[in-house]
Amino acid sequence: MKNTGSYHYQDLLPLIQQGDQRAFSALYDLFAPDLTSFIAKKINSREVAEDILHDLFISVWKNRALIEEIESLPAYLFSSCRYLVLAHYRKEMKKKVTQNVEHFECEDQSINIEDRLYYRYIIDIVTREIENLPQKCREVFKLSREYYMSNKEIAIKLEISESTVEKHINKAIRHLRTATSHLFHFILFF
Repeated sequence: MKNTGSYHYQDLLPLIQQGDQRAFSALYDLFAPDLTSFIAKKINSREVAEDILHDLFISVWKNRALIEEIESLPAYLFSSCRYLVLAHYRKEMKKKVTQNVEHFECEDQSINIEDRLYYRYIIDIVTREIENLPQKCREVFKLSREYYMSNKEIAIKLEISESTVEKHINKAIRHLRTATSHLFHFILFF
């Protein structure tokens, strides 16, 4: 991994820092096989492993100005992979919980029709209120709650600070709490 062909990864770092895409491609080729295998063992999906690896290298490219400051690039890459794998599992768990809640009314026929209708009514109110949020606030909130993105991922995607992301999410939650304050204990969902 450290030495493939005529390249040693440390020789590529100054070139990458200057924006050399060929050097970056060579770096990717050096590390991709081992990193993909490492991720795939933890995810059990080669396709998802490749997606995670691409996300990692996109981040490396975006932060290439700091690449020479990393003491051990292999350790950094493997450590980042572990973090991204954990983030992947957190995202998957959130999706499952959300899907279970969304299908709640269909799956449990023992709940009376009034309660199921009331639940649907609450969901409709929340959906309408989310659409009434200011555009940027709505976008941040949807990325967080519907697409399960972390604050950091949203900040990178929208090119805003993480604290701004957090402010938008808090603003949306306050708005939803106010809009639903007349409903029973709805605040527990947030």
